[in-house]
Amino acid sequence: MWDGYHNNLDTNMETLERKIEQLNSRNNDINEEVNYAQQRSRKKRRVEVKLWQEDVRRITYDVRTLERQEPEVQRLKNAFKRTELGKRVVEMIKEVEKLYENGGFANGLLIDDPTCGHAIPIAESLNETTSVRNKEKIWNFLIDGAVLKIGVQGMGGVGKTTIMKHINNRLLNETYNFSDVIWVTVSKAFKIKNLQRQIAEKLNLDLSDYKDELHSASEIHNMLSQKKRYVLILDDLWKAFPLDKVGIPEPTRDNICKLVLTTRLLEVCTKMNCRTVEMELLADEEALNLFMNNVEGHQTVFTPEVKEITKEVAKKCACLPLAIMTMAGCMRGVNDIREWRNTRNAQQLIDKEEWLFEQLKFSYSRLKDEQEQHCFLYCALYPEDNDIDRKELIEHWIAEGLICKTDNREAMLDKGHTILNNLIKTGLLVKADDIYGEYMKMHDLIRDMALKITLTNPQFMVRAGEGLKRVPQKDWSEDLERVSLMWNDIEQLLSIPPICPHLTTFLFQGNTSKVLRILDSFFLHMTHLKVLDLSYTAIESLPNSIFMLENLHQLLLRDCFQLKYVSSLEKLKALEHFKLIGSKIEEVPQGIKELVNLRKLELSHNDILGMSPCWKLCRLTQLHYLRIQRTKVELSAEELLYLKQLKNLEVQFHNV
Repeated sequence: MWDGYHNNLDTNMETLERKIEQLNSRNNDINEEVNYAQQRSRKKRRVEVKLWQEDVRRITYDVRTLERQEPEVQRLKNAFKRTELGKRVVEMIKEVEKLYENGGFANGLLIDDPTCGHAIPIAESLNETTSVRNKEKIWNFLIDGAVLKIGVQGMGGVGKTTIMKHINNRLLNETYNFSDVIWVTVSKAFKIKNLQRQIAEKLNLDLSDYKDELHSASEIHNMLSQKKRYVLILDDLWKAFPLDKVGIPEPTRDNICKLVLTTRLLEVCTKMNCRTVEMELLADEEALNLFMNNVEGHQTVFTPEVKEITKEVAKKCACLPLAIMTMAGCMRGVNDIREWRNTRNAQQLIDKEEWLFEQLKFSYSRLKDEQEQHCFLYCALYPEDNDIDRKELIEHWIAEGLICKTDNREAMLDKGHTILNNLIKTGLLVKADDIYGEYMKMHDLIRDMALKITLTNPQFMVRAGEGLKRVPQKDWSEDLERVSLMWNDIEQLLSIPPICPHLTTFLFQGNTSKVLRILDSFFLHMTHLKVLDLSYTAIESLPNSIFMLENLHQLLLRDCFQLKYVSSLEKLKALEHFKLIGSKIEEVPQGIKELVNLRKLELSHNDILGMSPCWKLCRLTQLHYLRIQRTKVELSAEELLYLKQLKNLEVQFHNV
């Protein structure tokens, strides 16, 4: 067998190259068929087709890597290396053949997709006359055939997004005007490529084969041109752009399409050639009614003096719905006249330029305790307009120590959900638009307030989702406590290790550059680091300084498809959560048996991961959660019997 791997390497390599070309030809045919059908009918690709295409891209990358390695192995004339490569080629031939066979899709490639749009859950009703008037202005322009582009303009917190959510849902219900609605949230960090990606996702259009903006624009334009009678809503736009650069057809009377954008900047409406709707502020009486409606019914008793103060408090919110709702949220259930007077007095001291910041900060200052305040500020680490996963966030809080540690993990999770629910009740967070309620969002003004607080104490560096390539050395302060550089295009992290002795969280996931270089000693002076997320990056091996982080509680490595090596974990004795999913690691990392505090272990979708001599699962007696699927790691029922704390188990048994 081993001789065969050695002697037949050249022939097998040719076979592999031929078969991978056949596989990619099938994938290209499927893409063309799906895209063509989507342009002409209300269909979308099946989930199993998407997953299959992801596997095709992954194995194509692996084959190209082998092709680059082969000349070097041939040059060295090393029999062992040649045999090892030959074995891997044979394994990949089998995998490519299986993928090709699975690409038949007997059930078809597509399922019905009646609309790209979806109804958006809305907590806020529009009862105020001014809000209704603002909404009707926009609606009348939408059904006016002469108005093709509409710009909804107003300051932050005035209710632009809320009104457009109501209009989105009305458009979906009254389909005789338009057959589809496409909603995209743009935000400050505007990039043509990102906007193309978001629109493509709404259209179920796969742009993975198109690396440049021009080809992506062409595909988007083709699909939108076929749809007709749609409304495209671009929420929170900060910069004007040419529609053709993205691939958005110019709205005309013939295609019966409309573009609606919301923005704080009048110049954006002007440059985009929009008919502008300037949002009117609430009248004083409407502001008071909105405030009272959101405070009443929560065990709040209104004495005559309290009623007088509520008028002043509501008026000081400058008739902005966001400020009113946030202030009302933190005053629910308050019956002590002294607290109401204190609220009024605090407002009277506000500098005019800082009034909105102080209105929002007031709600932050009234949170129950410092724990809730720190939990709230942690949410600002996520990019603007980003959906925040409840479970992921609470896991970070637990790892950080923001939730007091107990032996009862379920109690800690319950405490996290309780804190989140309170942040939602006070208006500092809102539920996102998912049907399961497992995600939240932070309004961009509230996020700005949180980031302003974190300029001093506690000190954060947040540059999430800004399209960065590098971060200057000067931005790394010794006082930093948390850093978020997630979802950028960073290729290299400094040439000198930063000195950040107080840093506890470093979020770096989603840096999608093709190459990622991190200094081996980068983490050397981060001795108190507890949370480290390097998921969705092109990292090939972890810096050695990571394995010296003796206070690290959470190490997350999801879909690091180029990761080939993880050094010994034996010094990471404080580690409680280790996630290694979707990598090229061949053996379970050394030292894993020493992680006696490990509570959560995830090793799934590492197709070539096998056991090593260090594998002693029975020693991990604190495990609550174990997930090992689609690997070569062999587990036995006898080993699992030692794990007395285990609550969640997702494993694949071999030879059963």
